[in-house]
Amino acid sequence: MKPFESQSLSVICAGETLWLHPSRVLFWPSQRTLFAADIHVGKEHQFGRQGIAMPGGISEASLNTLFELANLANAEKLIILGDFMHAIPAHDETWLRQLEKLINSNKRLQISIVAGNHDRSAARLRIDQRIRWHDKSMLAGPFVLQHEPGEDPRGYVLCGHLHPAWRISASRRASIRTPAFWFRRHCAVLPAFGEFTGGMIVKPDPDIDRLFMAAPDKVIEVPVLAGKRHR
Repeated sequence: MKPFESQSLSVICAGETLWLHPSRVLFWPSQRTLFAADIHVGKEHQFGRQGIAMPGGISEASLNTLFELANLANAEKLIILGDFMHAIPAHDETWLRQLEKLINSNKRLQISIVAGNHDRSAARLRIDQRIRWHDKSMLAGPFVLQHEPGEDPRGYVLCGHLHPAWRISASRRASIRTPAFWFRRHCAVLPAFGEFTGGMIVKPDPDIDRLFMAAPDKVIEVPVLAGKRHR
């Protein structure tokens, strides 16, 4: 991977500098904190149990990349904004052992997860107990950290859940869907980090919102023009 800062796009939010990275993570440099949302580890195993064949190693690759990004950013804290897991894992799912190895190799990294709708209590008991879980929102400086978008009088919300994406259309038949960071009046919605998650085409308000595409090697702000909300 290239140096973290060189690929990141800097934005000011709630008076703080945040870095948006093309790997769909957000870094708060003054607090050495890396944010990601909607990892959905174990999803391929859940599909396999339903008789749908999926390639192995998807979850392990996501975890490896996430921890590598934390190291590249020199992060001291890693906070997942919900839906770390997709379902209650079986005891033999290989990503469980990989997660333990990664935590052992990164003992200085504090890991917290704000529980999302997929992060069931029974599932949490099966993963490494060094991870700190939060059933309710967390406060961090001017930010409220939670899974689902919304307003909070205590601060500006950082969240996930929607898997925002933007569609670039060359013609009616040719288009590309790209994960996106969606900054709204009261909250910023991170793109889904997991590779096997899909995305929802968002409808930004041109008078208020800012949208940033996570391209393969850089983050690009999308001109949100009047009359283009439903693109």
